[in-house]
Amino acid sequence: MNGGGSGTGAVGDRLAPVLRPVRAGNGFEEALERILRILRLGLVPEGERLPSERELAERLRISRVTLREVLKVLADQGLVESRRGRYGGTFVRARPEPARGGEDELRRRIREVDVEDTLRFREVLEVGAAGLCAAHGLSDERAARLRAALDATRDAPLA
Repeated sequence: MNGGGSGTGAVGDRLAPVLRPVRAGNGFEEALERILRILRLGLVPEGERLPSERELAERLRISRVTLREVLKVLADQGLVESRRGRYGGTFVRARPEPARGGEDELRRRIREVDVEDTLRFREVLEVGAAGLCAAHGLSDERAARLRAALDATRDAPLA
């Protein structure tokens, strides 16, 4: 399991766009929102460990006491769980399966989608994809497919 390390691994890299220092004055609320965003975007998959308390507090520039309050709220909501011991830490819990509510449930979920979360997800995904392409190169055929897809996104309607 990755995620409890120093932040230099894959999880730390994925979290960098989201785990920025919070502004003074509302550290609890902003830290809660940042970690919720990580969970909503699936940047740390269910069952995986979040970075250590020390690392999260340092990256968010909040006290560990404040961070523990944030993690307690998330645990109370059933989103994370704390485990003690040598392989302990704070782990992302599996989300409960949604009830089969049909179209109404789908519409409700779509209304709740945060555009900022969607854009942040795209940023994380696209930066990672660009890094892989740069590291491994693309064949002429794949480069042409990528250019065609990019052109299609430029012409796509916004609504």
